[in-house]
Amino acid sequence: MVDIALQIKEYGNIVPFSVEDRDRLRDFKPNQILRAQISGVETPRSYRQLKKYWAVCTKTAQNNEHPEWQTKDLVDYQCRTQVPEMKKPGVYTIRPDGTKQHEYLTVSYANLKHLEACRYFDIAFEIMAYVLDITVEELLRNANG
Repeated sequence: MVDIALQIKEYGNIVPFSVEDRDRLRDFKPNQILRAQISGVETPRSYRQLKKYWAVCTKTAQNNEHPEWQTKDLVDYQCRTQVPEMKKPGVYTIRPDGTKQHEYLTVSYANLKHLEACRYFDIAFEIMAYVLDITVEELLRNANG
């Protein structure tokens, strides 16, 4: 019996959650049928996930012409402002012109649990891909390269 953390991706594909989990799968043969008992868990946030997010923000900042998207921090801010769940309810500052400036949650470990972060990152990647006029797959591939 092998304990492996798995994650459900697009189209119902199930993949190992970490490099270590992938290595544990090497004990099995390709196309071997396996029997599994699956239960959901709320996994702690991963450093790799956060590192990937910031790499994608950096690549987005480097590859667009929009002045409000020119640094990784601005890309992060622009994405957070477009996701309603990231708005801090009832928290805002008043600008000198009298308008309200809403405040948004950051992507810190303290603000977002694992599943919330996964959902946010998926949406943010779609936003960044749209800004660059590429697919999410291209965006993620470019950030890794």
